[in-house]
Amino acid sequence: MEKRLVIFLVLSIFIIFTYPYFIGWFAGPKIQVQPPEEQISKVIENKDKNKKVGEEVEAPSPTADTPQTPQAIEGEKEKVVESDLYRVTLSNMGGTIKRWELKKYTKKGADGALEPIQLVPERSKTFPLTLVGSSGTVEEQKAYAFNESPVELSKEQPETTVEMTFTGTDGKKIRKELHFRYDQYLVDVKVQTEGYREELSLSLGTNFGVHNWGEQFGGSLGAVSLINGELVKDSPAKVTGTVTHEGMPAWLGLQDKYFLGALIPRGEEKVGPILVEKEGENTLSVRVKMGDPATNRTNAFSLYAGPKEYDRLTGLGVHLEESIDFGWFIFGSWLPVRLVAKPIFYLLRFFYQFTHNYGVAIILVTVLVKTLFFPITRKSLVSMKAMSSVQPKVVAIRKKWTNDKEKMNRELMNLYKEEKINPLGGCLPMLVQIPFFIALFNILYTTIDLRQAPFILWVHDLSDKDPYYVLPIIMGISMFVQQYTQPSTMDPTQAKVMLFLPIIYTFFFLNFPSGLVLYWLVNNVLSIAQQYLMGREGVSIPKEGTA
Repeated sequence: MEKRLVIFLVLSIFIIFTYPYFIGWFAGPKIQVQPPEEQISKVIENKDKNKKVGEEVEAPSPTADTPQTPQAIEGEKEKVVESDLYRVTLSNMGGTIKRWELKKYTKKGADGALEPIQLVPERSKTFPLTLVGSSGTVEEQKAYAFNESPVELSKEQPETTVEMTFTGTDGKKIRKELHFRYDQYLVDVKVQTEGYREELSLSLGTNFGVHNWGEQFGGSLGAVSLINGELVKDSPAKVTGTVTHEGMPAWLGLQDKYFLGALIPRGEEKVGPILVEKEGENTLSVRVKMGDPATNRTNAFSLYAGPKEYDRLTGLGVHLEESIDFGWFIFGSWLPVRLVAKPIFYLLRFFYQFTHNYGVAIILVTVLVKTLFFPITRKSLVSMKAMSSVQPKVVAIRKKWTNDKEKMNRELMNLYKEEKINPLGGCLPMLVQIPFFIALFNILYTTIDLRQAPFILWVHDLSDKDPYYVLPIIMGISMFVQQYTQPSTMDPTQAKVMLFLPIIYTFFFLNFPSGLVLYWLVNNVLSIAQQYLMGREGVSIPKEGTA
């Protein structure tokens, strides 16, 4: 039975340590960021020679291997709308969004200096708010008219509306209206078309909302949509060509684990289906069809482009917060990680309101969880004490029936039944901790609240590893103390093997988020304290190998 216990513990550790690697595998191979290449000029071929009378001339879209760059196009004009939250650059060429910077979220640039997060990739094939027809982009190189004067929003000027209009020589018209607010990442978008009898789709553009192409967690990189109440995800590694999702979308978007670009259909006009297109090795675009073909049509949307802040997304009332990957069910209903993750997330934020330090909040959550499971821990140690008391009988049975495994197991089970002992009772605390461990792992890796959240001194980002490996080493020492003092019913050889586990844990925890290591460290310290207190109460068991 002790061998089964060892196998159980090894499998538990295997699940813990391989979880982050498996979820990455499920999402496809890790995307490597391509080095910047020489700027590629935008080349448009004129098809006038093959044009029929009255036919709209459409410029072919570039190939997936040669995405456009945001360099200036001849005759291009730009308009900047700026607030404390964002800086948006609109282009008259196609009436699209050329840049979208988030001022309150930064990253280190190539020179080490902090720069704002940019949600429109520098190498884009399709820019946000591009209209796409049955034969491709319908407005490539079409020059829209708008007021070029920059706008800076504030409390004194909280809102502004930008109108972009295009009128073709054939009488076809397109009008795009964008309504910005100074304190929101949400923009109201209205698209009106006249004279177009083909199906039209509104595109979110190439990877709009994906800040880091080379980093992913689970299914958090790529396209995500809520269709008929079901969350649908598409990663760049799994999409080939164009994927069509039928149904009525509540919203459609492109995301990484911290940021999101999403279109939310508004009004009474029915839209759908959603089309996800592979535009290059690392890139996707997503667009939504704007209803049946009609000569004149008006479609209303809301465009969200910003951080995946839980409260902000929840406040939109369309379940956009479901894009935050809290986890999912593993092995059927065994580990309901998502159900565990949300309460822990709420607790973390509750404690943060008072401590203003997520590291301290993690410590408090760990103490609370450990206290809640104290009855289970106590029962486990009592079970282990009972197991140790019958070890001489267990050894005798194994020695007597060494050549008859079936008989030996039957006699052992009869012994446990007579003594009213559950041989797996000591494993329960480890089993219970696994979903909490994985839930906290998900929270630290996917919620933007913990991005760049400092703890103490050298720990400046709880979602990143400890730069000096101080916490993992202390955690390993605490685990060794816990392992050495923890009650056990193993024979001396097995006990010595188990003492190597702290070394293995320390090795794997070196690159884990420092917040996760902090949780495990505090958990170990509390476990040692519990063992000491219960030992004083008489709930003690001989150390390894002394049974």
